Amino acid sequence: MEYQKNMFEECYSTARNISSPLLKYFVKYGEFEKKGYDIDPYKYTKLTLHTMVIFRLIEKEIDSMDLSYEEKNTIAVLKKYKNRDISDLSPKNYLKFSVWVSKDGNLRYRLSDCRQEFRGDGGWEMVTAYLVPHTNIIKVSNDIFLKTAMKHDLIEL
Repeated sequence: MEYQKNMFEECYSTARNISSPLLKYFVKYGEFEKKGYDIDPYKYTKLTLHTMVIFRLIEKEIDSMDLSYEEKNTIAVLKKYKNRDISDLSPKNYLKFSVWVSKDGNLRYRLSDCRQEFRGDGGWEMVTAYLVPHTNIIKVSNDIFLKTAMKHDLIEL
């Protein structure tokens, strides 16, 4: 288990140029924001994974920042999610991403309340489900990333 928790320890930004990954993240997040946070569940889940990669890259810099109460809570959720510690199953922190398959083999993706239970409906059967950070967590984390990138000069324009 220790290996899984420390898998990304070497990914911090010190002595690395992370301007390009940060800029790519901000572009992807900007597209998400333009759509009014209404996005395909599959694309949203990819954005949450990208968020976690960026978080891991600049975690040390974020830890040195002076954060508000809401930002500290967001970082706490991201740290727990990074370590696969989802002990506080709060609907304000997590959404459930589920994959459904029809009898014809078509796939459908769904985002829902993390506490909601689903049964097969109308010929669709749930194949798998897992938790992803809530949209509010992603919004606040983007603000934190931007603030951190500006303070520590992580973006080269």
